[in-house]
Amino acid sequence: MHTSTKTAKPRDRQTILDEINALLRASGGIDETRAKQVRKAIDALRTTNSTSAAGEGPGAEDNELDVQIDAGLETLRSRIHKQVERRNRDFDKAHRLMDELESALGDNELQQAERAHHALMSILGNIPGLSEQRWKDIEKRLNRARPRLRKLESWRHWGTTRARHELINQVAGLKEAGLPPEKLAAQIKQARAQWHAWDKSGDNSGKALWKAFDQACEEAYRPCVAYFEQLRQQRAENLRQRQAIIDSLHARFAATDWKQPDWRELDKAVNHARRDFYKIGNVDFRHRKPLARALDEVLVKFEEQLCSERERSLKARERLIHDIEALGEVTSLREALDRLEALKERWKITVTGKRELENRLWKRFQAACDQTYRRRDAERKQQDAERHENLQHRQALIGELNRASAAADAELLADTTVLARVRQQWEATGPVPRKEEKALENRWRKAQQQFTGALEAAQSRARAGALDNLARRAALCHQWEQAVLAGNAPDAAAIEAEWQALPALPGAFAEAIRQRFSQALNRPDDTTLANNHAAKQAACLRLEVLLELESPGECQNERMAYQVERLSASLKKDAGAQDSPEDLLLGALTTGAVPAGMAAAIEQRIGVCLARYKQRT
Repeated sequence: MHTSTKTAKPRDRQTILDEINALLRASGGIDETRAKQVRKAIDALRTTNSTSAAGEGPGAEDNELDVQIDAGLETLRSRIHKQVERRNRDFDKAHRLMDELESALGDNELQQAERAHHALMSILGNIPGLSEQRWKDIEKRLNRARPRLRKLESWRHWGTTRARHELINQVAGLKEAGLPPEKLAAQIKQARAQWHAWDKSGDNSGKALWKAFDQACEEAYRPCVAYFEQLRQQRAENLRQRQAIIDSLHARFAATDWKQPDWRELDKAVNHARRDFYKIGNVDFRHRKPLARALDEVLVKFEEQLCSERERSLKARERLIHDIEALGEVTSLREALDRLEALKERWKITVTGKRELENRLWKRFQAACDQTYRRRDAERKQQDAERHENLQHRQALIGELNRASAAADAELLADTTVLARVRQQWEATGPVPRKEEKALENRWRKAQQQFTGALEAAQSRARAGALDNLARRAALCHQWEQAVLAGNAPDAAAIEAEWQALPALPGAFAEAIRQRFSQALNRPDDTTLANNHAAKQAACLRLEVLLELESPGECQNERMAYQVERLSASLKKDAGAQDSPEDLLLGALTTGAVPAGMAAAIEQRIGVCLARYKQRT
């Protein structure tokens, strides 16, 4: 807003501009009365200029001043407008605080009333240009509220004074309370804090009361002095110990051969030093940060060296895990397990990394190992199933052998190869569970022994029966031979029928006795009779030695010679030279006729030998 001032003197314009600038530079609010005077001066200047003689134009300097005056006036108006708005807001806030003060006083809320009164005074002291009427309204209400406020403050002072006296008594009683020094010091500190809180509330105590309280606190605190002095000395000792750890780390760093260091020992020493440093008790607060910085500096020196080894160790273990994971491609489980054990021996931690990283790496290592172990467990499970199946098969074989052992002689002798067949199947069957091996082997051994015993018993009974049959046939042959020698020819048809009625003999026995039977009806010559007698006599002599029977007196020399012969063969370990009683009996029973006068004696000797042999077998 520019208005021409053609005939005004320059110094008048400059005076107005200076006044405007002075108003704008003034601290605090703008003096609105002076601002009104400035506006009047500007209006007067413009009126004077409008009545001046036409034809006088303003100079360049006047025009410049007019522009500055108009700009300053505009700024002044804006500032005054904002000041009025702020004054109205502050006045409204003062009214609200006044309402809050009166309400708090009505409720006897002293602290709330004091806060409202303090805030109200602060605002009223900073409201520029407040009209006298408005100020009187607030002042009138304040004058009505202040007596009530002072009364409440006096009540508080009375109550607080009593509380102060009680607090002094409580502090004085702490001397005899027997509290630990730390708890005693804490209660004294709490009492002092309560005293200062009362002071801050605006209710100050008298100097005498304060001295009484302070003296009571000093008296109560006196037992704590020695205790806290001991703590101070302990903190000094802790400082020395922490510094000693830092110094030892510096010395260790300087003494280490970094070309061939013991990485594990270094890492362990650094970790233990860090742990021991912070495990030591507290030090004075002023030493904490310098000590921590000194420790960090020396640890950084170690860390620079340990870092590269830590990286190398981590990479080596990463490669190791990769190698263990690759064992899944190895076909042979035994080879995979052997290689796994060898790889596990290479798991070495020289410098540990962060706990999270180490835990993650260890879990990967365990998972990689478990991969092979799960494969082993699966194979073991399969082997256990096969061993259980083998156990059932072998138990069935033992049952089969036990049933064969309990069978009748005819059935048992009809299939004498059952043991060999079952044994072959037993050996072809794989292993059984280890916990069952011993018991199963005992059962298998017992079953074999039982079958062998049963088979031998059956065979013995069969041989005994065969010998009895053979003896009966030999007796018939002897009867017929002696009848022929006596000149009595027996009926051949009746003899054949009687022969065929006897039970059948095994092949070797049947063939040998058949030859004697075929010659029984023919009279032999004297030479044959003598030879037969000699053969039977020799067989009887040998049987009597083998079966430990007595021989006739005339045969003692031959008996002695045979015994010497057997002893010689035994010394030479010539098993082929040893005679079999069964073969000797077979020979004696299947040998033909002997002279009639010698028949009874030789037949008796054969009968005695046969009875002893049957008794033994």
